[in-house]
Amino acid sequence: MPPMLKRLLVTFVATLFLYVTIYGACEMKRRQGGPWNVIFAMSNDVPVLRIEHPRLFGTQAITLSFPGEKPTRTDLPIVAVFNQPITNAMPFGPVLHVDNTVLPGTVTLNCFGHSVELVPRTLYLDLHEVAWVPGTNIVLDPAAKPPPEKIQAKSQSWNGR
Repeated sequence: MPPMLKRLLVTFVATLFLYVTIYGACEMKRRQGGPWNVIFAMSNDVPVLRIEHPRLFGTQAITLSFPGEKPTRTDLPIVAVFNQPITNAMPFGPVLHVDNTVLPGTVTLNCFGHSVELVPRTLYLDLHEVAWVPGTNIVLDPAAKPPPEKIQAKSQSWNGR
């Protein structure tokens, strides 16, 4: 084998090894936090959204109730795991934004006109910050919905428009 070809082959194998190793380490770091688990369900004819994340909340979860609302789907409960981009509608409304570059990432849902944004640092409900308190049950009043224009404007800012 000519020395030039041998050197080229060794360089290729070394580069491939480095690429696979570095890519694997980046993926491991990216997935380290684990995804958001969101359960869409009904409880006493009231739609509830149960937010779970074992690393942030342990075995407890945060529950959001939407009294006076009716989901479009009847096959509840449905579990959504946000470890990949999800662009389709959820049972309580559309997904506005998902950034799961580094898990758990940021997930924003429009649930019956309420803005629900999951960020590792805090929870945003109807564009207001609410501290994560594991085991909390929060009731979202239909009269407290933000104007649709505000949700639309925030959604457009995520998408760079």
